[in-house]
Amino acid sequence: MKIKFFISAVLAASLTHGIFASELKNVDLEGFASPESVFVDEDFIYVSNIGTKADPLGKDGDGFISKLDKNAKVVDKSFASKLNAPKGMARLDNRLFVVDIDTLYAFDVRNKKELLKININGAVFLNDIAVLDANTLLVSDTGTGIIHRINLGDNSVNEFYRLDLSQFGGGNGLAIDTKNNALIIASYHPDGVSGGKVIRLNLANKNIETLIDTKGAYDGVAVLENGDILVSSWGENLQGVIYRMSLIL
Repeated sequence: MKIKFFISAVLAASLTHGIFASELKNVDLEGFASPESVFVDEDFIYVSNIGTKADPLGKDGDGFISKLDKNAKVVDKSFASKLNAPKGMARLDNRLFVVDIDTLYAFDVRNKKELLKININGAVFLNDIAVLDANTLLVSDTGTGIIHRINLGDNSVNEFYRLDLSQFGGGNGLAIDTKNNALIIASYHPDGVSGGKVIRLNLANKNIETLIDTKGAYDGVAVLENGDILVSSWGENLQGVIYRMSLIL
């Protein structure tokens, strides 16, 4: 599959480097299989691929993660393979975490070794990961509306928060807003029709503030160094849109 790398990576690249779309090169890349998510660290770009069957919930073993350098050159097409439908990723020290339908994995970025596999009971559609602290991950489940808390000390899983699907949709993209001690959630309704919202969840008291009330198919989210928020949406007719919000508190 050919993808426009600019479209796939702009959100993550903007977060990491503080640059904007006008400064990014538009590069056509081939060889991916239903690319779903992009994660950028200091040196490399990781792309999760759902697989040739393009089934986001299919346990078919054809999903994989590709590794690229900052010039968009493929370093390792199958950095991690034999996954099902991998989606959101996050990095903590030398561990690259990825969610795959109902399972959380971690791989060593230095040697690709699988370091962790946690099956999350009752999970339907795990979608993204946010690093809360050095020992804790938050993981969204679009299918149930649950935000799971993963304790990396003992690999325990607990329900951190449950979104009302009828009101907000299920959590899709996640990003920590450190300045406001909050979790930004871009939501998407699992029925594919009703739409979701963009909200901010206070991590201390779990109060919710709606940032974008208009229902939509919201997907990725990132918080810039200045506090601005980038949100991607499928947009009308799947044309794809990235919104930038400047919030004054």
